[in-house]
Amino acid sequence: VLMHAIEITSFGARIAGRISNRVALGTTLAQTLYTASRFLLVLFLPSLGFLVESGIDINQYILLVLITYFLSSLVTAILILNLNKVQIFFQAVFIRYEKHSIPISIIKSLTVKNKDSHIKVFDKFSFQKIVFKKTLVSFGAYLFLITGFFSAFMLAVLYPDYRLTLSQLTAIFHGFGSIIFAFYLDPMLSRSIDAFKNKTAWIENVYSILLGRFLSYLFVFILLILLPLLLKYWL
Repeated sequence: VLMHAIEITSFGARIAGRISNRVALGTTLAQTLYTASRFLLVLFLPSLGFLVESGIDINQYILLVLITYFLSSLVTAILILNLNKVQIFFQAVFIRYEKHSIPISIIKSLTVKNKDSHIKVFDKFSFQKIVFKKTLVSFGAYLFLITGFFSAFMLAVLYPDYRLTLSQLTAIFHGFGSIIFAFYLDPMLSRSIDAFKNKTAWIENVYSILLGRFLSYLFVFILLILLPLLLKYWL
């Protein structure tokens, strides 16, 4: 949950970069945050592996996954609705970065209220800013990205004799989502952020991508709740 929260927060850096005419710095800081969030995998993956090795019951595992997706969807919704506050924080970081390093700038922005009059605001979320096609593509991409680890390790729980092989399926799940994001969603967002003449397209892209991500969490959460009923009906 924390890893995904950091990833979503990184969108605020890109927004702040566009609003304050510091696109390169915003993109760099967003990528820095994304890379930093990957360090949490050092704790996350061994923990999942330990659960499989310790013989966790499939019902307990699904309950754990349910809680994770519920919290992730909740955090995503909160961040989407408060995206302006997030990007204002990063604008403050940019201002302090002129005199300090990035870590010091972040700490100072967290502990000291910024009163700079040059900070600009970002449009609030509205369904009028959503492009259905882009939201659908984002939903599909993140559906693969957010289910990769849990799906692979769930198969390892169900078939423990092949757990080492099945745990490697994570790369397959992530591969599809990563390709969609790397070759369509991210370039689309970057191009619209660079196009200063169009003042609405980049806002639509930001909210469409984030809404697609939120819907992917919500979809998996609902699917896992209904899964026992569906299996009972089909069987």
